Amino acid sequence: MIARIAAFTFAISAVFSVSAQPELSFYQYVKQLEKTLVEKGADANETKEAFNSIKLFKKAVVVQQRQRNKVKTLDTFLPRLVNEERVSKARALYKEHLPLLKEMEKKYHIQPRFLVALWGVANDFSDSVDGYNALSVLSSLAYANQQQASYEQEIKATIDLLNTPALGVAEIKSNWTGKVGLFNIDSSQYLSSYQDYNQDGKVDIWHSVDDSFATTAKLLENFGWQEKYTWGRQVKLPKEFDSSMLEKGEYKSLSQWKALGLTRFDNRALPNATLTAKLVAPDGIKGRVYLTYHNFEHLLALTDSMYNAIAVGYLSNRIKYPPIK
Repeated sequence: MIARIAAFTFAISAVFSVSAQPELSFYQYVKQLEKTLVEKGADANETKEAFNSIKLFKKAVVVQQRQRNKVKTLDTFLPRLVNEERVSKARALYKEHLPLLKEMEKKYHIQPRFLVALWGVANDFSDSVDGYNALSVLSSLAYANQQQASYEQEIKATIDLLNTPALGVAEIKSNWTGKVGLFNIDSSQYLSSYQDYNQDGKVDIWHSVDDSFATTAKLLENFGWQEKYTWGRQVKLPKEFDSSMLEKGEYKSLSQWKALGLTRFDNRALPNATLTAKLVAPDGIKGRVYLTYHNFEHLLALTDSMYNAIAVGYLSNRIKYPPIK
């Protein structure tokens, strides 16, 4: 037990000694952050009240560092995350919630299978999550990553959420990354798209599947989701292929990619659809390669991870095929 505590303490010290500015303690940093937010237009009383509850959340920083150091590839990540048990769950829940999802499709123009897939990848279809004080998590991560301005934006959004009467919440809970709700979205995303779909007078994305589906669907609609298109497909590259095209990240028409020798993964020709797509290969040219459409950019913005975005796309395919009767 003592050894475990010592190791945890050492990990905390190592993370903060590298990432944080040593002349500032956490609480000095929080005071400075409070002042900065107010100078940028945040309400002084709301900010002060919210910051009174902030504590250093050491676990978030340690876990973040461990995740960064963990080596993963799609070949190991996808079979673990989108396993047969999760696919079976996804298909069953898709069928169970289809009437509701069809209603939402008419309103927000998002195909139901993507909402179910996002739910599965985010929280393994949990219908209730709580977590930790989001302001403490985000402030701790901001302290350890002071070069990343995005945390400041999410802290401001979390304070705004606390002061939004329509939400009816006294505290914003998050996971250890600072993401909120059943779909693990950013506070700023929640703030921009919250939906009280079940019309119970509050927006609860932690315990209401209806509100969670609707809020995520609204967010994707705001992003510019294209309902008549999918996310992408795995492809094969020709033996002689210019790998610099991966780095450029340019969109080309499917006919242009076809002319460059790309095929579907099963060696069939690419579709004749008038679509543009770009190459994505998180593990490099020797790993899995995908042609992704513009909807993939929206999955990426929501999941904040190339691996998770591909997992959502892959799970959505497994929901669609074979057709559910």
